[in-house]
Amino acid sequence: MTARRTAQILVALALMPLWACKVDNPMQPSVSFVAPRAQGPSNGTFYRFNDQPITLTIINAVRTGSATVSYTVDVALDGAFANVVFSRAGIPESPTGVTDVQIDPLAGDATYFWRSRAVVDGVAGVPAAVQHFVVRPEVIINTPTLESPAGGSSIFTARPNFTVRNSVTQGPVGTIFYEFEVADSSSFSGTPLTGGTIAQGSGPTTVWVPPVDLPEGTLFWRARGLDPSNDAESPWSQTATFEREFGIDLNQVVYIQSPNIANWQETAKISSAFHDAGAGVLCVFHSKLGLWPAKDFFDAGPILEGNQFIFANINGTWYGGASEWYRPGQACKAVDEQIGSDSFTEGPLSGWRPRPGEVFGIAATTPSRLYPSFATLDQRSDVVLIVW
Repeated sequence: MTARRTAQILVALALMPLWACKVDNPMQPSVSFVAPRAQGPSNGTFYRFNDQPITLTIINAVRTGSATVSYTVDVALDGAFANVVFSRAGIPESPTGVTDVQIDPLAGDATYFWRSRAVVDGVAGVPAAVQHFVVRPEVIINTPTLESPAGGSSIFTARPNFTVRNSVTQGPVGTIFYEFEVADSSSFSGTPLTGGTIAQGSGPTTVWVPPVDLPEGTLFWRARGLDPSNDAESPWSQTATFEREFGIDLNQVVYIQSPNIANWQETAKISSAFHDAGAGVLCVFHSKLGLWPAKDFFDAGPILEGNQFIFANINGTWYGGASEWYRPGQACKAVDEQIGSDSFTEGPLSGWRPRPGEVFGIAATTPSRLYPSFATLDQRSDVVLIVW
């Protein structure tokens, strides 16, 4: 018998009505019915792994008369149903004309075949035509690692760089994105202060910058990886806590004609700092004033204790540099409309003149101008913000 003829016979059998018999008289048929028809998923349908669980849709069996009808479904790895991976019987028929059944999640990267069968008054009909669908491979995105701001750190930048070490992935991933959230509560309840999603960077880490200034106080942040093309996501990372403080992050400063003092030992505390426009002076009083060692200043002997160190925000970037020299115990230095007019011969600070009411930063250091010619202890005070 040819394969075509065999197929024709199977189709005819599927359409041939069966007779369900009365229980009290098995010889007397109660209703005739034909096999149900599969509606979905249709042949060749592809599912992402995370689209599961999948729902099978059956068009109810056509029958004469009234009878109790249920359905069975089988899902297998082969069209002969020798390797059945899911089976369910006793599925009640929906009165809508279409009966749905949700199946258990299946393994990825496989083609599955499914069929249904009607059971009327206890009589099982012939199976419906076999359909097949494909479940794509599973995509796994591991939790990204938070790098900065590190837990317990203090951040002076209003819009710091949030950095994660990229997730390790498994399976045929698409483009990976990272979702960031910043909140003022460790539970992240309510609306986050800010957040955003950015595509994975080309290197081992991904950096996101918030679109708004962060408020001062204790803040919390977290991140997770996403693959929208596969509807896959990682768990949220653990939460990191940091302090957002109003001030200047010395590690983010661009230093002009001066050493990077971010890692200099902070041994002094400023008690008062101000600009007196009437007197034309800039004063910095601190706890090491007169106590840091004096240094020979060119050929004038030991008359140099340190420098006033200024920080100016120019077009959103903090620039810093050593400006006026000061003698042992000297807090105030004469300034005109340009702080450190003879200190900076290049870079943005060379043309910077603070405007009335402008906020800028000030610190005191051991000798840092023309460094290391007059270096002593490489120590500094804290940094404070004052108004010009």
